[in-house]
Amino acid sequence: MTAQAGGAALRRQVRAARRRLSPSDRVSANAAILAHIKSMPAFRAARRIALFFAFDGEPDLSPLIRFDQRKEFFAPIISRTEMHFAAVGRETRLEANFFGIPEPQPPELIDPRALDLVLTPLVAFDHRGNRVGVGAGYYDRCFAFLRRRKSWFKPKLVGTAYSLQRVDPIEANPWDVPLWGAITETGFEGFNRK
Repeated sequence: MTAQAGGAALRRQVRAARRRLSPSDRVSANAAILAHIKSMPAFRAARRIALFFAFDGEPDLSPLIRFDQRKEFFAPIISRTEMHFAAVGRETRLEANFFGIPEPQPPELIDPRALDLVLTPLVAFDHRGNRVGVGAGYYDRCFAFLRRRKSWFKPKLVGTAYSLQRVDPIEANPWDVPLWGAITETGFEGFNRK
């Protein structure tokens, strides 16, 4: 199934599969994902890292905030149409947004071009780095500048998901920003980005 031909059906199917993970499988997969992230050279080299707070069965990346105090972490702040990133640390106060997703308050924003690595949520991805999100287009709009680059320096967008979310093929839309790589409980996969 392609994203264009059946985007809504694909989203429903994969999100339902993700929510059906047993608690023990989820704990095991989350631990493996975190271990793979920590060992990834792009993570070790990164100073400014964006992550997301788990929503609707997504992997829980919040333990990364306590992992290395030399790194700066940022989390999404969204409005109805835009997304920004704000600093998040051990002591940061979090408030749920209109989707129920925690956001750092008060927000200390960073230009997305200053991020080194963006651990990106997704509903589905394929072997070429095409990504299906929840359908609101936040990441594609925020990182549209990456589509215009001849060489891919930063930030590196790494889809972070469970392996059951890999679906081939996904037909990309012209406005989609591809992933540089993806990480699941089975490891890291790069997508030939320069």
